[in-house]
Amino acid sequence: MANIIFTKDSDTFTFSQARALPAHDPVSVNVVTGYTEGMQLYAYDKGVVEQEFQLVFTRLTQTDFENFTDWLQNIAVGPKNTFTFTDEDGDDHTVRLMDVENPLSLVANTYYKGTITLREEVA
Repeated sequence: MANIIFTKDSDTFTFSQARALPAHDPVSVNVVTGYTEGMQLYAYDKGVVEQEFQLVFTRLTQTDFENFTDWLQNIAVGPKNTFTFTDEDGDDHTVRLMDVENPLSLVANTYYKGTITLREEVA
């Protein structure tokens, strides 16, 4: 298994560590719901399946932290720009970074942990 790679145009970086297991990448449907005054449920299926990736890291290095901070602030700019996420199996996904602040926090000297959330773009 390869480590995760983020790529946008000529900018790229690879995390030095694999994400923590078990991986949790939920798939969900986009169904809008509402209630009438009589509490009857109405559901409208927009026909869109959404994929979210939860990248949980427990021991990232200072370099990983700095690279991700730069990615968040200057390349992805939170959810503004799409980029390519290459997963551990080598599969590419066009995603948006859903974090608007850095989810990684210092846990021991120069090690960081946190969960990075990505949302796959729906065609």
